[in-house]
Amino acid sequence: MGIIKRQTIQSSIYAYAGVVVGFLTQGLFFPNLLSEEQVGLLTLLISLSLVLAQASNLGLNNAGGRYFPYFRNIDRQHNGYLLITSLTTLVGFSLCVLLLWLLRPWVIEVYQKESSLFVEYYYLLIPLTLFTVYFAVFDNYARLLYDPVTGTLLQQFVQRVLILLAGGLYWLGWVTFPQFLGVWLLAFFVPVVLMVISVSRDEALFFSRKFVSVDANLRRNLTRYAGLTLTSALSTQIVWTIDKLMINSKQGLGDTGIYGTASYFAAVIAVPATALYKVSGTLIAESWKTNDLKNIATIYRKSCLNQLIAGCLVFVGVAANLPSVFQFLPPSYEAGYYVILWLGLGKLIDMATGVNGTILNTSRFYVYDTLFFVVLVFITIAVNLYLIPRFGINGAAMGAALTTLLYNLARTLFVGFAFQMQPFTWRNIAVVVLSALIWFLAEQVPHTTGSRWLLGVDIVLRSTAISILFLVSVYALKLSPDANELLNSVWLRIRKISS
Repeated sequence: MGIIKRQTIQSSIYAYAGVVVGFLTQGLFFPNLLSEEQVGLLTLLISLSLVLAQASNLGLNNAGGRYFPYFRNIDRQHNGYLLITSLTTLVGFSLCVLLLWLLRPWVIEVYQKESSLFVEYYYLLIPLTLFTVYFAVFDNYARLLYDPVTGTLLQQFVQRVLILLAGGLYWLGWVTFPQFLGVWLLAFFVPVVLMVISVSRDEALFFSRKFVSVDANLRRNLTRYAGLTLTSALSTQIVWTIDKLMINSKQGLGDTGIYGTASYFAAVIAVPATALYKVSGTLIAESWKTNDLKNIATIYRKSCLNQLIAGCLVFVGVAANLPSVFQFLPPSYEAGYYVILWLGLGKLIDMATGVNGTILNTSRFYVYDTLFFVVLVFITIAVNLYLIPRFGINGAAMGAALTTLLYNLARTLFVGFAFQMQPFTWRNIAVVVLSALIWFLAEQVPHTTGSRWLLGVDIVLRSTAISILFLVSVYALKLSPDANELLNSVWLRIRKISS
């Protein structure tokens, strides 16, 4: 658990530094710099590239989390794992490029009227997908070698700084919008290069064919698992993307831009979970190899509680400051107010159920997770078909929260029955009650109106008060031993610095 705690903290620091940059860029700068349609274009390109990247990898990234322990051998260059993954990904990417070319006439027919800008820049999906999938390949490889921090730093922070710089060039008038898109693509390319350099510096950049060695039994299990997890992972990306596609087809790029901006605010809540999943996945896979159920149960229980604490803190902070934040945005973006709350609730539900998906994916019952995801795709489409025409972008957000609840409920119940792991205690309930009370108290304090400086001061003071009240309460009530240990450590460091 020491490795998880240390690397999760490091990754979270980089991730939250990236959140600050991303908030300034995606949450404030771009909505005021670009039109709603242009913001919608960026949202749609990124969402679709994630789906295509997942398809391009053909499931090997997810399979690596389970089977890399059987490849791990530094003297034999990990039995050619990186070469196998890279070449397989190249094949998958080539198939995706062919698919994009074949779908071009259909895209023109469906989207030309409501989303002509997307049709114009449709082929940007090719380089964006290439950069996205190969970053994922090398980031996943580094994570399997117990380095989840570098990828988080590059993706969550460096990439967002580069995107901000691209926006700055457009704001200064030094580039046109088409040129801005070219610079924006570089923000996805540079982290790939740096990730490869990082792996090389760790002396793990292995591409020799002579060390490739996969016995028949491992090959069969790996192929079967990769196929199933491809279905599962692809279904996940489809679930996360289908709402934007359906909004775009029914209401155009403008509403897609508003929804995408709101989605970013909600995604902030899940940052600690992203860091934890990267660290815990490898350790859980190793625990399955030795059948250490006690360690898995400990990770599961602590992940549910600590992620809930972190998620509730950020959710309350975001929700309580929304009236002030929206005064920084064009008036049209106020339509995303409840979108943020609904999507944020979905992220919070996902965090509150911890690493249930990681446990299921790396266990012998991994096929059931795939089935859950396939069913979830159809549920998501049905829910969106019903809610979007009635409630617009709010309906899409409500559907996302509902499907997240159903899916995590299914996962949690399955893990509970299959492995006798029940991670929840009274502490989890206490955290929710505490969060609701602090949110209620924060809403009783009137929000400042006027200049942006006053609004900024209001946000800082309100966020500080919420954080102090929340953390002091968690500490005093001893809701989490890990949180108390961390707060004690931070306090000791502050005392040393001050003395």
